[in-house]
Amino acid sequence: MIQETGMRIPQEVFRFFSNPGGHSLILRGNAGAGKTTFALQIIEDLAAIEKSYYFPTRVSDESLFLQFPWLKEKMDLFLQGDKTGVPGKRWQPREGLCKLKGLTPNKPSNGKNRMSVSIGKDIGEIEYLYKMVESRLPERTLMVIDSLDALAERNGIPCVKLICAIQKDLVEEYGVNVLCILESPEELLDYLGDGVVRIGMMEHNGRRIREIEILKLRGCEIQQPKYLCTLKGGRMQSFGYWWERPYVSDKPWRPVPDTDHRLSTGIKDLDGMMAGGFEPGSVVLIELGSGVPISVAAAIENSLVSNFASLNRGVVWVPLRKASAENARVRVIANLQKETFDKCVRVGEHITGMASSQFVIPLEGTDASSDFKWQTLTYHLQGTDTPSLSLMGFDTLESIYGSQVMEQLIDHMAMVRRNKSIFVGIVSPSSASTQRLVDLATVRLRVERIVGTVVLCGEEPYTELNAMQMKETEMGGGIRLTPIV
Repeated sequence: MIQETGMRIPQEVFRFFSNPGGHSLILRGNAGAGKTTFALQIIEDLAAIEKSYYFPTRVSDESLFLQFPWLKEKMDLFLQGDKTGVPGKRWQPREGLCKLKGLTPNKPSNGKNRMSVSIGKDIGEIEYLYKMVESRLPERTLMVIDSLDALAERNGIPCVKLICAIQKDLVEEYGVNVLCILESPEELLDYLGDGVVRIGMMEHNGRRIREIEILKLRGCEIQQPKYLCTLKGGRMQSFGYWWERPYVSDKPWRPVPDTDHRLSTGIKDLDGMMAGGFEPGSVVLIELGSGVPISVAAAIENSLVSNFASLNRGVVWVPLRKASAENARVRVIANLQKETFDKCVRVGEHITGMASSQFVIPLEGTDASSDFKWQTLTYHLQGTDTPSLSLMGFDTLESIYGSQVMEQLIDHMAMVRRNKSIFVGIVSPSSASTQRLVDLATVRLRVERIVGTVVLCGEEPYTELNAMQMKETEMGGGIRLTPIV
């Protein structure tokens, strides 16, 4: 599913609460998974279509504002400190409550229905939820109860009884949207809600990831049942199938400058992840996991080639998936000037005879050490600056030279390091050269797909997982990296 730009919660959840009528959603998960943050994000994303009230039962207003400083500016909240809407005044519960039940309309002489909720003692908190909803009718309202377990426990009411009353009174009769947060991850109450969402934490190769799982949304099609998410900056951000939507930028390439004697990758967030970029003389391994879309690998290649070329540096490039030299050129010159490409980039292609274009280096396919001889490449790249870039797609190389191509590239890699240039090898899951590159690489990056989201992390140096997205950037390509925390 393609997620709309600017939407932080899953599209299915947004549509569920946007549909006509009232809806109840049960949100559950283990402690620390991010249930409160997700609930607050729902309030923010729905602010344009309905009034929201947030009722915390275990956390004070001050603690919430300390943890989520953006709340005061972004949301109109219903918090513990003021249940009247009048500063400094607390609401006093009505008397005469006798029994908690579902909606039992009392019909006074004016003909208007009023809700009656009771448990046989002072339950002002619960009755106020009802009174507040009545005061807002007929406007749409989103009520967030955090948590339902605590509210029921504090008032001596079974959770089942309380949620049934809320479902009948608020959701079905008054068309209110209600989000009930449960502290327990158990499934015992799932059947009582119109929708159920679970937030979970798990480990992936030694790194923590968070996952939103949509279990049920009555009347709403679930196209993407699981979303990877992050709590970066105190906000919940879910990630959809971003790479299914082609990213096209019509802006000319603006190079990302080098920093602290390191060479930029053309992806500003990736530079920041590696203390400024590649150290001169680096051998870089980029591992593509199973299911990584072709567009991801192409975007990485384009960024590396464009940034080096735009700085007048030489580039030797063997594209992934046996892409032709002409197709590779067309891809890059969408943002890079043709003259710059033709001057600075040489694309290796398996052809016989002479190259048909200036930017093509013919590869005989017999011995890679001969085809990529340093003196020959230096001749082809006359007029360009150093350090240069050697970018090699190993699925293409192995299809030309066989599985032992790494041994034939040892001399080329040695010259790259000696001249303080950069060697980048990109491998797929089936590449036979991966382990040999692991032994030689000074930088090792891994790109894979988790529940539909493309993520990138560093194995050397070791980094957290980062979700990859395509967005407009001031400099470099459109790749953005968001840490998964």
